[in-house]
Amino acid sequence: MEAFFAMDRIPLSSCALFQTREAAAGFGRGDLELAVCHDCGFIQNRLFEHHLVDYTIPYEESQAFSPRFLTFQEALVSELVAAHDLAGKTILEIGCGKGAFLESLCRSSGARGVGVDPAGDFSRVGPDVDLTLFRETFDGSRAGLTGDLICCRHTLEHVSEVGTFVGRVAEALRRTSGSAGFFELPDTRRILEEGAFWDVYYEHCSYFTAESLARLVRSKGLTVTSLELGFDDQYLLLETQDGADPTVADSGAVAATVEKCRAFGESAGREISRWQEMISELSNRDQRVVLWGAGSKSVGFLSALSHDVAIEAVVDVNPFKQHSFLPGSAHEIVAPVALREIKPDLLLVMNAAYAGEIADMVEGLDVHPHIESLGVVHT
Repeated sequence: MEAFFAMDRIPLSSCALFQTREAAAGFGRGDLELAVCHDCGFIQNRLFEHHLVDYTIPYEESQAFSPRFLTFQEALVSELVAAHDLAGKTILEIGCGKGAFLESLCRSSGARGVGVDPAGDFSRVGPDVDLTLFRETFDGSRAGLTGDLICCRHTLEHVSEVGTFVGRVAEALRRTSGSAGFFELPDTRRILEEGAFWDVYYEHCSYFTAESLARLVRSKGLTVTSLELGFDDQYLLLETQDGADPTVADSGAVAATVEKCRAFGESAGREISRWQEMISELSNRDQRVVLWGAGSKSVGFLSALSHDVAIEAVVDVNPFKQHSFLPGSAHEIVAPVALREIKPDLLLVMNAAYAGEIADMVEGLDVHPHIESLGVVHT
């Protein structure tokens, strides 16, 4: 594997919740060195130590408070329900989080749901849905787990032993005749092409392009039935079933990924320096900068720039994040209404997919910052 990007002492988790600034600043850190495989194009943090990451601590990853994200999720649920006859059947979700997606799938299809997640929490789920939660990792200890649809959304990127993990998913698929699998995870090609250093953080130890993801799934005796991009071309959406797939991997795609990795290593450094200089200059002119989006992208952005960068606060619409502090940088997370008091000069939107709805909310608050987004809007 060829190393191409590194960061030292970055927070071990980007979605952990801390109620004091001191606890957030003192949170554990680890080192990152991304490397790409010349044979398959798979990318991994080869300094990752899985035992350092604790998903049982207070953790808030939900995006369900964004209308933009809910629209995407509802459309995805409709597509999966239409494609699979799930009434009276079982849906297994590995990495179910707060259960919002599993609940929506079960309500729409009439299925029962089983969730597996060491940080799982179904307290926000309605009482009239048949859901079972196992607060544990999907490590093969529950040999009978299966489902007519097995979903794994934004989990594979957190797994270092990806071959073993996908092999377990394949075994679970084979326990139910006709079962289908669904994976959703970040598209690394976009990260590389946009120089999106803010999309790199410690708990994401594994990074896939469409080609490397399909290759992994096929290597476990599964057929790729669908592979496309979703949510403003940020996510890979892959459906699979049991059965050998005769598709031959494209060696040219691997070579292209390696070249994109090398280019990312150079461009990311330039972008980090550019943002550091820009924010420092604004601070010197007594202008205030606020980030919108208290999630992984903010933690990745601030980790790369340095934690003492002059950011006034981080805004988030999720009420469960508000009044807590970001891991590592310890910036306070505030509600949108706090902008009336802060009166920022620059509002930096951490995910361009939300730019439209954020601009509408800001206009309603009667504040008038310059709004700039990270990344590229594709829709």
